[in-house]
Amino acid sequence: MCSIPSGAADPAAAASSILDVDDVMETDPAFAYRESLLVISNDAIPLWLEALSRPNAQLQRVTIDTIAIAHRRGMEGIDVALPALVELAGQSELDASVRRAAVRALIAMDARDQSPLLAMLAEKYGIAISSLVEPALVKWKSPEMSQQWLTRLSDTGARRQSLLIAIQGVGALELHDASKPLRRYLRDVSLPGGIRLAAARSLGQLSASGLEPLAAELIDGAQDDGDVVADLLAIALLSRHTDPATIQLLQSLMGRSSTAVQSEALQRFYEIDPKLVLDFTEQAITSPDVNVRRTIALALIDGKQVPHIASLATLLDDVNPSLRRQVAAALFELAQLPPLRDEVISQASGILDQDSWRGCQQAARVLVSLDYKPAGDRLVDLLRHPRGEVMVTAGWGLRRLGKKQHLPAMLGRATEIHQQFRQGKLNAGSPGAVDLMSQLFQAFGQMQYREADGLVRAYVPRSFSLGERARTAASWSVGFLYPDEAPDDLVNMLLSRLNDVESLEPEYGTVRAMCAQSLGRMKAKAAVPDLRRFATDFGSQVSFSCHWAIEQITGESSPPTVSPIINDYEDWFLKPVSADE
Repeated sequence: MCSIPSGAADPAAAASSILDVDDVMETDPAFAYRESLLVISNDAIPLWLEALSRPNAQLQRVTIDTIAIAHRRGMEGIDVALPALVELAGQSELDASVRRAAVRALIAMDARDQSPLLAMLAEKYGIAISSLVEPALVKWKSPEMSQQWLTRLSDTGARRQSLLIAIQGVGALELHDASKPLRRYLRDVSLPGGIRLAAARSLGQLSASGLEPLAAELIDGAQDDGDVVADLLAIALLSRHTDPATIQLLQSLMGRSSTAVQSEALQRFYEIDPKLVLDFTEQAITSPDVNVRRTIALALIDGKQVPHIASLATLLDDVNPSLRRQVAAALFELAQLPPLRDEVISQASGILDQDSWRGCQQAARVLVSLDYKPAGDRLVDLLRHPRGEVMVTAGWGLRRLGKKQHLPAMLGRATEIHQQFRQGKLNAGSPGAVDLMSQLFQAFGQMQYREADGLVRAYVPRSFSLGERARTAASWSVGFLYPDEAPDDLVNMLLSRLNDVESLEPEYGTVRAMCAQSLGRMKAKAAVPDLRRFATDFGSQVSFSCHWAIEQITGESSPPTVSPIINDYEDWFLKPVSADE
C-alpha cells in the first residue's frame, strides 16, 4: 500500500499566494490540524488476478478497468498485473471488449516495452485496437509501426484519422523518407486544414534548416490577408528554424490581420529569442487576442528592465483573469529587484488611481503585498467602489497595511454597510458586502480598535442574514478588543453562540470556533466548563479552538497532536472480505 498526503501543496500556487486576499483569523491561532492520509491498500490485487483468469468476459473487463484505475490512483504493486494483461490481450479467442480494455490498460500503465505486441494487435484487429495503440506509439516515439505509417502516406484511400496519426508518427520519429509525401499533403489545398497543418508540423520536425523557401512560397502564394491556413502552415514549417531568413518571414506575418497568425508568429519569436517579441510591444499589448497579450507579457517579464514596467502594468487591467493575475504576481516578483521596485510602485499606483475595477483590484494586491503604506488613502476611497471584488481587496489591503489613521474611515464604512443591511438594501448575497465586513472586523481585532466594539457586538448574536463570514470575523475580533478582561455580558453572549448546537438551525461551526477563541483570549474562567464540553477530540475547528482556549485560561497544555486520519478507497468493485465482516 502507499500513503498520499491529502491536499498536497501546489508550488505554483504557493509562489503567488502572498498576493491572495487572505484571512488572518484562519491562522491566528494556527492549529496543527490532524493530518489526513490516503492509504491505498493493495490487498485486492490477488483477487483481481484471480478474476482475470476466470472465463467471464464481463468480470474480466470490469477487473481490467479497475486495475487501470488503481494504477492511476497510485496503488503500489499494481504493476504485478501487467503479465496477466499482456497474456490476456494476446489470446486469439477473446471477447473484443476484453481485448480493447486490456490494450487500454496497458497503454494507461505506460507499458512501452509491449510496443511490439500492441503494434501486432493493432494490425491484426483493425480500427478498434489501432485507434488506441497508434496515438500511444506516437507519444512514445516507438518505431514499431514506422513502415506502416510511411506506406499509409501513399494510400489515397486511407481514413482521415488514420492518415493524421501516420503524419504525426513520421514526424515524431523524424522519418526523412516521409518528406516528399508530407510536402504533397502540405500543398494540396483540397485537403482539410487539419491534415495540412499536421503535415507542416511533421515536416518542420524533420529539419532545423532549409524550409524557408517553402514557407515563403506559402506566404507569397496566399491570395489575400485572409488566407490564415497558409500563414499557419508556414509558421509550423519553421518550428525548428532560427536563422535570419526565418526571422524576416515571421516579421512579415506580424502585419497580418489575423490574431491567430500573430499569436503563432510571436510564440516562435519567443522561442527563438524573447527580445524579438519586444519589437512588437505596442501592437501586441492592445491585441484582442489574449494569447498575443500573454506572449508579450512573458517577454516583458523576462526582460527585467525599467522601461518595460509601464507596458506590463497596463495588463493589470486586462479582461482575462488569469493574465492579469499572472502580471500582478510578476510585478511583485520584479519589485524584489532594487532597480525595479520604484518603477513597479509608480506604475501600479497609477493604475490604482484609475476607476477600472480590474486594474484597481490587481494594483491593490501588488502594492499591499509590497507593504506600500501610501496606498492606504486610495484604498479608503475604494471601500465604496461599486464592484464587490474591489471593496473586499481594499478592506484586505487596509488590514494588511495596518495604519491606525485609517481606522475611523474603515469603521464609518462598516457602520454604513450594517445600516444598509438593517434597511434591507443589502443582504448576505450582495456582492462583496459580507467579505468586506469580514476584512474590516479582522482589522479592528488586529489593531485592537475598541471604538468598533458596538458594531462588532452587533454581529455576534444569532443572525443568519448578516452572513457567516462577517459574523465569524466579529466573533474572532472581539477577543482582541478585551484581552484578559472578560466582561460578563460579552462572555454570556459568546457562550450562547458556543452552546447553540441543538436548535432547529444550529449556529455556524465557524462562529462557534471563533467564540471559543475569544473566550480564551479574554481569559474567561467562567467559560471553562462549556469549553471542556466541546473539547472532546481533534476532529473539528471547534474542538481545536476549545482545547486552545482552555490552555489560554488555565495553562493546561493541549494534548499532543493525534495520529493521522487514515482514509482508503472503498469503491473497488471487488475486494477481500475482512475476518470481522
